[in-house]
Amino acid sequence: MDTAERQIRIWCEDAFGQSPIDLSIWADDEDVVQVLLRLNKEVVIADLSWDENTLFEETTMVISLDNWQPGSIQTRRLSDGMVRFKHRTKEIILSPRVRAPEWASALLEEWLLDMRGDDSKPRDKRRRIADLKRSRDVAERMLEQAELSEIKDTINQIDSKLNKIDSRLAGIND
Repeated sequence: MDTAERQIRIWCEDAFGQSPIDLSIWADDEDVVQVLLRLNKEVVIADLSWDENTLFEETTMVISLDNWQPGSIQTRRLSDGMVRFKHRTKEIILSPRVRAPEWASALLEEWLLDMRGDDSKPRDKRRRIADLKRSRDVAERMLEQAELSEIKDTINQIDSKLNKIDSRLAGIND
């Protein structure tokens, strides 16, 4: 176990009174450690900072099992590259990473689903259909977030402006 993981476990025990069952480090830099934690009845997204050899909480977002519904954790890459995690009215912004934001939300959702256990596993046809519809809705939301139409519109506007500038520079008036 490396120093960062050991300090994360110590911080988690101090902050939540328990050691994490699972943890996934999102970012680990000289000054900052950002981590996804699985606890007994909740998941935590934590933005921590180093002060000598001790971690201190900058911001955290806790999603409890009682307050969670499948598909309610949203992640989105912002225009500056940062990644926003949102659950209901709570949100936290983490450093940009090569991993897709959807990877993190899928991991958190998987942990929470595992916590629910057999109660949430579909038993009859209607529950299986409802589960598939929820999965479809999550996939549709992710596709909407990944849609590039805004970027294409901006590129078209810039192309149009550049063409007008070229025409003016060439002495051609519209």
